[in-house]
Amino acid sequence: MSFPKIALVYLTYFVPDSIEDIPACFQSLEQVVYPKELWKIFMVENPSTHGASHPFIQNDWFIKMGQTLPAMSLSLNSTDQGFAGAQVVAYEQAKQWGADYIYLLNQDTVVDPFFLQTIVQYAQEHPAYGILQSRIMLKQDPEKLNSQGNALHFLGFGFSDGYQKTPQKAKQHKRPLFYASGAGMLIRMDLLNQIGSFEPSYYMYHEDVDLSWRARLAGFQIGYVEDSVIYHHYEFSRSVKKFYWMERNRYLTHLGNLKLKTLLLIAPAFWVMETGTLLFSIRSGWWKEKIRAWFSLIDYKTWKWILKRRRIIKKTRVLKDREILNYMVAVIDSQEIRNPLLQWVVNPIFQIYFWVIKKIIWW
Repeated sequence: MSFPKIALVYLTYFVPDSIEDIPACFQSLEQVVYPKELWKIFMVENPSTHGASHPFIQNDWFIKMGQTLPAMSLSLNSTDQGFAGAQVVAYEQAKQWGADYIYLLNQDTVVDPFFLQTIVQYAQEHPAYGILQSRIMLKQDPEKLNSQGNALHFLGFGFSDGYQKTPQKAKQHKRPLFYASGAGMLIRMDLLNQIGSFEPSYYMYHEDVDLSWRARLAGFQIGYVEDSVIYHHYEFSRSVKKFYWMERNRYLTHLGNLKLKTLLLIAPAFWVMETGTLLFSIRSGWWKEKIRAWFSLIDYKTWKWILKRRRIIKKTRVLKDREILNYMVAVIDSQEIRNPLLQWVVNPIFQIYFWVIKKIIWW
């Protein structure tokens, strides 16, 4: 196989677990089978109130450049730009270096030695795929999946397909892959040059949904490479901060990427779901964040961004909404939020609703 240039993007944000997670990741990267002169690690660190990762990375791992590790660079952001903003910094550096692909890797992962070679070979043999995801296993339970690709509900909720299942069992109930997980994905540089990188204003959550959506609209396919394996220390957790960004970015992604006629058709279901999420937020004590997410939609700057995004999408899209909806699902089937009301009432109603609107939408 030919070996293109790969920029491995590794974002760091210090938390107590970083002391163990980062060395474990670098130890696994030392074993990667890929020509060292053809891949480079681009690290970008967001500042943290808990401490900093870069001192021990520089002391312990930079000395191994050209030996067990490839070349590396380190950028220190003066402010916390979140996942999306830091990715934009890395993209610009990778572009200047002349990378053919970017591979995104979370700091709390370890990798199989052949993960990179396997996914790159697949990309070279399948040029229609703009984004590919590795098989992401649970680091703390390595026989079970974190993700075999991610599903997207037609109202904007994303979830990991196959979570906590063995790969064999997950294959039997595989859902349409709408978007790739930012914990371990390969992206063609020409895709990013065409549609742009992650949206910096997203800060955290839904940025991988948005990028994958824009890639599909531009005619790129998104795939899953089962033989490219990484292990991710993933634990689902809810917090006030996360809830705001998940809701706010869910709204922006739909309003920016769907046609107006489609938005009007899903509006009744959307408002039913909004009632449910409001009640959930009240019960959880997060109602202020829910209201804050709603109020973000009456900000002039928000609508300026939405209208600009819609103009860009209109010029670049080659895929109809009808085709996009075929990659979405009508049920929320995540073990993290499963409950009887969702399973026996909400999901069946939305399945019928989704079936009906897909019959109507021809655009």
